[in-house]
Amino acid sequence: VAPPVDGTEEIATVILTITGQEVSIEEKKKVLIRKASSGTFIQTDKPIYQPGQTVKFRIVTLDEDFIVLNDSVSQTWGADPKNNRIGQWLDVMPQDGIADLSFQLTDEPLLGTYVINVTKRKAYGSFSVQEYGLPKFEVIFDGPIQIYALDETFPLRVCGRYTYGKGVQGMVHVSLCQKIAPFLYNTSKPDLCQEFNKQTDKMGCFFTSVTLSSFSQDFWYYQDSILVEASLVENGTGVQINASSQIPISRTTARAMFETPNAYYIPGVPYRGKIKLQDHHGNGMKNKKVYLVIKFMRRRFVKIYITDGSGRASFNLDTTAWNSSSVSLEGRFTLEDLTHAPRKTGINYTNAYHHLQPFHVTTKSFLDIHPLMGTLPCGLKQSVQVTFTLNRDDLGEDTSRIGFAYYVTGKAGIVVRGQRSVQVGKLNMLKGSFSIPLTFTADFTPSPSLVVYAIFPNGGVTADSIQFDVALCFENQVKVTFIAKETHPGSTVQLRLQAAPGSICAVQAVDESKFLMRPERELTSQMVYGLFPAIYRHGYPAQVEEHSNHCIQSQSMSPLLQGKSQHSIQPDIFNLFRNMGLKIFSNLVIKKPTKCFHRADRKPTVGEPHFQVSKEQPQSTTEGRLHEYFPETWIWSLFSVGSNGSRSAVVTVPDTVAEWKVRMFCLAGRGFGLAPITSLRTVQPFFVDVTLPYSVIQGETFMLKATVFNYLQQCIQV
Repeated sequence: VAPPVDGTEEIATVILTITGQEVSIEEKKKVLIRKASSGTFIQTDKPIYQPGQTVKFRIVTLDEDFIVLNDSVSQTWGADPKNNRIGQWLDVMPQDGIADLSFQLTDEPLLGTYVINVTKRKAYGSFSVQEYGLPKFEVIFDGPIQIYALDETFPLRVCGRYTYGKGVQGMVHVSLCQKIAPFLYNTSKPDLCQEFNKQTDKMGCFFTSVTLSSFSQDFWYYQDSILVEASLVENGTGVQINASSQIPISRTTARAMFETPNAYYIPGVPYRGKIKLQDHHGNGMKNKKVYLVIKFMRRRFVKIYITDGSGRASFNLDTTAWNSSSVSLEGRFTLEDLTHAPRKTGINYTNAYHHLQPFHVTTKSFLDIHPLMGTLPCGLKQSVQVTFTLNRDDLGEDTSRIGFAYYVTGKAGIVVRGQRSVQVGKLNMLKGSFSIPLTFTADFTPSPSLVVYAIFPNGGVTADSIQFDVALCFENQVKVTFIAKETHPGSTVQLRLQAAPGSICAVQAVDESKFLMRPERELTSQMVYGLFPAIYRHGYPAQVEEHSNHCIQSQSMSPLLQGKSQHSIQPDIFNLFRNMGLKIFSNLVIKKPTKCFHRADRKPTVGEPHFQVSKEQPQSTTEGRLHEYFPETWIWSLFSVGSNGSRSAVVTVPDTVAEWKVRMFCLAGRGFGLAPITSLRTVQPFFVDVTLPYSVIQGETFMLKATVFNYLQQCIQV
């Protein structure tokens, strides 16, 4: 298909004509032809710089298939926090798809956020310039994600960790406070607090059991969360690192939820599902009574179930009496409101709610695709089960076989298509199943859909569809590793790279403490996929949306209502395909007739279509030498991978005792690839660490503190 002549998109008309003996069919459909888009990302060697340092950055442009574009990068410029241009690059030609650039900061630059802008690509990246000292260690909270209001205690552990993994010896001060509600700041009530002071243990941790009796359940006056603030002062140096965390207080004693519910039901076919009960810790509640409330046509029915050992209860509902109406399901712990609970606590149960619409059917046969649970990995073969029930009225007397067709759509359009043929017996009702093997790849991601359908001799159609959640992956499978997980500062190690043959790989190794300060600056799969938001969209673009101009008059409709159809998305076979972005040419009845709805005394209005689905080690000493290589960025290099898809490189480790995080992306004919982050820890069983201020004034007197760290099994004379 030729790209749009002018602009980025144009509307085209596809005409399908079928002629034959006593058959003449012509149908037209509008499709949107969109110019292929590209996305550009900018990667800096680290997220934060000090004055006078060199900023290194890479610019990479990919197309929608994650294939690198080697086009010239023009009009690239950098700007300081006041938007003053501090550098400019014109018509830079990438080498193997990567534009590798750099510039040096002045000794006294403006502090704040700087921007690198690629004007033509409408892309930008940013970094910060600060006067800082890298944190010697971090303070880590180990506690519950949330606590329950009626709990008596909860465990809390606060640990100090050096960047090279060892525990910090020092004094911990922990404060836990439940603050007054923000709208009552003038109240005389005090904040409710507990405080702890204690020396860390040998592992660098402090543990306590916090009593909740000193906090309030009166959430009218107090916030439903506890603010935890901790400070750790290192022994000997007095270096202090602070950290804070917010722990929500849950007032929900238990929660009910429907598991993988279908958004519609097929009239006359039993509706099956599962409801799960969880306590406030997220554990399944076994042998508990659960009420399923079914509401339709102003009627209300209640069914009672008992959960199994996993906290689940299965239900099978007869849909005959629902009369193709809208149905609401509610899973409840009790049929009465919890008015007996004290008002001040607000302790409650969370019930489950689900709304069902009738699926428009034209047959007495139906099929069902069984969902695959969780996020599915790439490259692993999956088997999707499809069950079906066939009725003789749809098959006819002479039919001996029936065919099922299926399509899978993904980022690359239709990625899989196939058929299954089933032998039909003489029974009036035939039940069976078949499986569809699928191996998800980068062409499928991020949310592929499967539709299965069958066309019967009488013109009826039955179908079902499902959407999968697939991990974000790339065609170029890459990996970076070290032979060892630990090594000594200044030693040489072997770096192993794996990628598609002929790949060029960009490796970045940075002191982990840099990203502790700005973790959001890392290059991730989500960031690369986010360059192309269109791949997350489903349905038809607004320019080629299809609306029916025909409607049926409801017998119960008021005489004042007439004329126009309601443009709402209704569950029918047409919308199974529409949600997958597939245009259908068919003379079969696949759309549910819409009801005319228009007040005669008002101008007709046409609303935009809307549809929403809710988803719920041994140590050894080394010979003494002078350590003088202390970079924050260790590796910022390009490596080419040979025809065998692998390469080894020998690199020298810096003289820093640290945890080095290594990231790598690769480019090749097979496209972009991003390696899982790997790490290398440099350890020294005996070393001296000097605590220095960030800067001093000439003539100033300051305290110089040196700390000796000995991780040997025996004492040593210093």
